[in-house]
Amino acid sequence: MAKYVLEEMLRVRNLRKDTAEKNLKQAQRLVEEAKENVENAKRKLEEFKIFIEKESERLYKKIMMQKVKKEAVDALHYAIKVLKSKLITHEQNLIAAKDNLVKAEKNLEEKREALQEANKNVEKIESHKEEWLREAMKEEELVADKELEEFAKKKEQEY
Repeated sequence: MAKYVLEEMLRVRNLRKDTAEKNLKQAQRLVEEAKENVENAKRKLEEFKIFIEKESERLYKKIMMQKVKKEAVDALHYAIKVLKSKLITHEQNLIAAKDNLVKAEKNLEEKREALQEANKNVEKIESHKEEWLREAMKEEELVADKELEEFAKKKEQEY
């Protein structure tokens, strides 16, 4: 039987399919990592909120129990502002982690679509190959039948 004429194309499409599967797995890992990062950022934010609350309370209690100068009160306000700015940093980290998750999920969807397209392309060629094989077998059967008829005619002529 003759070699399938699109065998090289089928091989290339299978390679592309394999690459698409690998890219999909990598995108799935990135989504999982992004989800973990979101959870970590949420946890850190919540922990820091609790810390700020306790620290603010501690600092106020420290000042409330004593006579203090204005500089000490200003220092307290500054310390609280620093804590709040750190809180904003934690909130921004959470927002960035959520944005990365959205991007990773979008990328994952693109990789899924690419894999579907690669599968469809492989299936097209494989379907064509099956049809080609059926046709090739029919042709071989016809050739074999023709040879058999010719052989039979020669046998009859010999007798």
